[in-house]
Amino acid sequence: MLSVEKQDKAFAAVNQSYGTLEEGNANGALVKGKSLVLVSIAAIALYSQYFAIGIIYGMLPGLKYPVFNNYLHMEGYQTAAYGVLIYIGWSFKVFLGMLSDCFPIFGYRRKAWMIIGWTIAALALCILTFTPFPKPFCDSHLIKCPLITPSIVELRKNGTFNYYNLDAPNDGFKFILLSVLVGFGYVMADCAADAMVVQYAQREPLAIRGRTQTAVYSSRYIGQMFAQLLIAFLLNGKIYGGSFDFTVTPNVMYGICLIPCVLIIPSTIFLLPEMSSEPTSFSTWLYSFWELLQTRVMWQVVAFKFLNSVFSSFSATPSVPIARSWAHVEPINDSLSGVLGSFIMSMIMVVVGKWGLHWNWRSVIAISTVFIVVIDAFAVFFTIWDIYRNQWFYTGVVLAEKLPDGIRFMVASYCSVEIANIGNEGATYGLITTVSNLATPFASVFYKLVDSIFSVSQTDIARDDQIVRWQVTYCFLIAYAMKLSALVWLFLLPPQKEALQHMKKYGGSSKVAGGVVVGVFFFALAFSVTTNFMSIYPATKCYRIAGGDGNCV
Repeated sequence: MLSVEKQDKAFAAVNQSYGTLEEGNANGALVKGKSLVLVSIAAIALYSQYFAIGIIYGMLPGLKYPVFNNYLHMEGYQTAAYGVLIYIGWSFKVFLGMLSDCFPIFGYRRKAWMIIGWTIAALALCILTFTPFPKPFCDSHLIKCPLITPSIVELRKNGTFNYYNLDAPNDGFKFILLSVLVGFGYVMADCAADAMVVQYAQREPLAIRGRTQTAVYSSRYIGQMFAQLLIAFLLNGKIYGGSFDFTVTPNVMYGICLIPCVLIIPSTIFLLPEMSSEPTSFSTWLYSFWELLQTRVMWQVVAFKFLNSVFSSFSATPSVPIARSWAHVEPINDSLSGVLGSFIMSMIMVVVGKWGLHWNWRSVIAISTVFIVVIDAFAVFFTIWDIYRNQWFYTGVVLAEKLPDGIRFMVASYCSVEIANIGNEGATYGLITTVSNLATPFASVFYKLVDSIFSVSQTDIARDDQIVRWQVTYCFLIAYAMKLSALVWLFLLPPQKEALQHMKKYGGSSKVAGGVVVGVFFFALAFSVTTNFMSIYPATKCYRIAGGDGNCV
């Protein structure tokens, strides 16, 4: 592992070659060194990493509603599983971060793993782009598709059987698997980029520490908005539940994701500076990371992130089906609301980075969580009980949800910078963000299981009677109760950076607590990955633990 003095010499060489680094104010900085110039070539190259990440991060989830819910007609618990599985790579960030911390390739800890990650994503996207996508569940170009699908006997009787692909909900399985592989690829690149951001951020003085994270994540949300705009206008054809006569196949969308994956590789090689690093002994790294896991500051922040995120991620499986059947949301409006949501997230990054670096973390999370539950419930229950059904009114919920999400995300980022030690930046950042990312698939297992006892399938919701409305209401009431319960765990979160640094210095350590963190992490990871894959696999999707009705005959 390089000493701080050697790292400073390396960064000085980078400064001379690229003119990208400036002297930082050492007052309050966590390590010696120079902070990043935010308008330099190095910074722009780093922004491009996050812009490319944002395109894929916005595109793959954006396909859930128009393609997997409307086009393939998957059930609500299956689209919920898809929404989880395309993010599942984020649950492995700690391991991917470990790779860039411990195993430099040709002397480079970060750039090499970025290139490997982008190559994996590009190869998977090549297959997705050039493999013909399955036929739709109902070809709305040729017939008017009813909300309640007739039986096979009726379809044969009225001569419309050939316009249906009843296997469509199962045909998307391989495309989901390849999308998961894409996720692992670009998350590998993201982990290495995050570690580089942590290194830069730790060199910033206390007064401005956080500006680098704000800049790179704003870039990511710009890329995300770009992808969502493309979905809005290219996947709003009738076959996707929209109103446009013009549309493209899902393969085109995968091809759009492929372009930045290919372009970012030469950018990484030629424009992104990195000092050469000596290999680090894995045993030495593991011992160092285990010591960090035992510290109170680490296990307490990790416990907060996991518990708070599990409860706040508890959702309701009918949310996507009622968007189509009751709110009549067109893909263009669903995507445009996502664009506005991403814009709100980027503005949150700017606001927090400029004025909120010293806000009390507990207070802003509590206020934003209560606010979102009230707004969300207002829009959802008006839609459920047919008081006012409007696609913009319903999709406005997505916008409100971005407020607490953005704040929690930035708090996790700031905590990672304060806790990380030199040499384990990638794994530390990866672990703290991973437990939050892992909480979403873990929570989805439970809300799919809870909602499976209610009658909220696509066919049930299409009936739209009072019984079904009550069934959907129960699902959302349970979800809101769980979201509010997330605030119980705020006592585990230090209120600000100074308190976190004090805990790091004087909080002590516990091997038992460190062991519990490791045990819970591996259990939650294995459990959530297994059960969510069961939700989309044709042979196991019927089990209740996967979100099905339990009828597997």
